[in-house]
Amino acid sequence: VKLLRRKLAALVVPAFQLEERAVDLSLLHTENATAFATAPRTLAQLRGCIDAAQCTSFYLHSSPETHSSTPYEQWWRTPPGSEPLSIGCFRSPRYEPYLVLPNLPSTPLYAEQFTGYGKNKIEFVTHVRFAGFRFYALPGGFVVHMPHAKSREKLTWEAGPHRARMDSLYKRLVQQLVSKYERPRTPS
Repeated sequence: VKLLRRKLAALVVPAFQLEERAVDLSLLHTENATAFATAPRTLAQLRGCIDAAQCTSFYLHSSPETHSSTPYEQWWRTPPGSEPLSIGCFRSPRYEPYLVLPNLPSTPLYAEQFTGYGKNKIEFVTHVRFAGFRFYALPGGFVVHMPHAKSREKLTWEAGPHRARMDSLYKRLVQQLVSKYERPRTPS
């Protein structure tokens, strides 16, 4: 995509998920590829999966704000290969899209102090916004999340003080970004 030749272009790959009821979760923990064979690989398969209520947009039920800024309705109407769809503003500061970014020295990196769960993707997207990137949804491109049980690490994070530390660290990072850039290029 020629858009990636632009220094400040962030391509959003729309994210979907296979619902738990659509796959035998016990197969996901084995070498058996049967469970993964149920994941849609084409737009037609994805449409059929959604029509059958076996797929939804990512985190639609548990955390809809994390992908609500992706223009799904417009994306469905736009033919693959069309110009990427501009995302003019974010509906939530918790937007966590899957991004394709140019590999340039000016492209922000993940802040390594964000560990475990909580705020690592939000921090990164916030930094990209403040750094002046414009966001575009990629017509025809998509990823599919496979359901899985919570890991031991996720359960530990939910029960412990780590979340509060990451929240505090995020607030400090936003203050630093405001000092450096004043405001994000893509508004909320």
